[in-house]
Amino acid sequence: MFEKILVANRGEVGARVARTCRRIGADTVALCVPGEEEAVHTQACDAVAKLTQHEGEDAYRSVENIVRAAVENGCQAVHPGYGLLEGNTTLARELEKLGIGWIGAPPELVVLARDRAALRGAALEAGLRVLAGSTDAHTDPREIREEIAALGFPLVVKPAFALGESETLTLLEDDQGVDAWEAARKGNEEVAIVLERYVERARHVEVILVGDGTDIAVIGEVETSARKDHRRVISESPAPAIDTLHRGDAARSALWAGAYDLALYLSLRGVASVQFLFDGMGCFHFVGITLGLTPEHALVELCTGLDLVEVECLLALGETLPRSVVTSQPTGHAVQARVDAAMDPHDGRPFAGRCEEVRWPPAPTGKVRIETGIQARSRVESHHDPLVASVSAYAPTRHEAVLVLDRIIAETRIGPLVTNLRLLRRALNLESFRALQIDEGTLDRT
Repeated sequence: MFEKILVANRGEVGARVARTCRRIGADTVALCVPGEEEAVHTQACDAVAKLTQHEGEDAYRSVENIVRAAVENGCQAVHPGYGLLEGNTTLARELEKLGIGWIGAPPELVVLARDRAALRGAALEAGLRVLAGSTDAHTDPREIREEIAALGFPLVVKPAFALGESETLTLLEDDQGVDAWEAARKGNEEVAIVLERYVERARHVEVILVGDGTDIAVIGEVETSARKDHRRVISESPAPAIDTLHRGDAARSALWAGAYDLALYLSLRGVASVQFLFDGMGCFHFVGITLGLTPEHALVELCTGLDLVEVECLLALGETLPRSVVTSQPTGHAVQARVDAAMDPHDGRPFAGRCEEVRWPPAPTGKVRIETGIQARSRVESHHDPLVASVSAYAPTRHEAVLVLDRIIAETRIGPLVTNLRLLRRALNLESFRALQIDEGTLDRT
């Protein structure tokens, strides 16, 4: 196992990775900008590498900063956490030149995964059903108009080169919508886009897999349909979207098989989430892939007993799939709430604020996980991600898990920082949510 690992992330993500590293006997080094010397992620690590160049979150994204910190502190490997360094192939390659391990997706796989048109082609080659959409990236307005005419409305506009889901969803429903979108796009015409058929009242399900480059193991699935303004609010595993189908077991088997085939085709090494949309008829369509961990990985860990950060470390050492992964069988039900700081609707960034009181209620060990990046006297700046905590609850049944999570959220106190705690409670107690009938637009409609 690696003896010293640089945790190249901050907040709840850095603290989460450091916890596993400590358990498996690896020392950790945290990155830190001025003013965050007492932050949650720095306290969770054994040593701190102070960053002086760049400002705010950009300091944590700087390849120069991360490489220098790893070398100066004698780190054998770097773990990127999730989110912040997503898709940074330059960092992985620079570390490889220096003989420093990269505990993340291989750069060549990232290059393919962030090319939506190429990934769509790979999915078709692997035999998956995909939504009608672009086969190539477009920048020319005439080509885009021709593509729209050929595909028909409604359509979704996505950046052609990006990993995972888009932070914003641009929906084109008619020619007037196209005119408005083109007007808003003025000045950014060089940014390539792809088009994809829009699914009304879709439900979003992700299949979680682990691969060692040769063998693949499917370890569970997560549904992330409960959203507000396209941002995830409540997630759960297993997916109610499948359980509500007449032949749910058959649908789950087909879904897992499709994700497995794609991962095998891509020679997946590491952890990945293969994303599908379910339409109103219960048919599922491949829409993307996220490489590495996501906040929802806690749900699969609660249902399987696995530690995916430990698994990532083993795979980065060149080992094959651990037997614990191959034989894992998810049980029970887990539900997660994302606690976000209040966001500016104009740019989707959080309003700056301070936490004078942060109090989490007592919870049973192994049944509730609280991954948080805030504590008393923490500050949330506008350049931070709005996510301040992920709260997950596990129980034998969905009903029990939802009740436990609702109690935890109800008894949580965070102030004076404004958060979405009220929204979370409304979502958890929504009749359609309790009845397994929530889709991606339910919270926006209600």
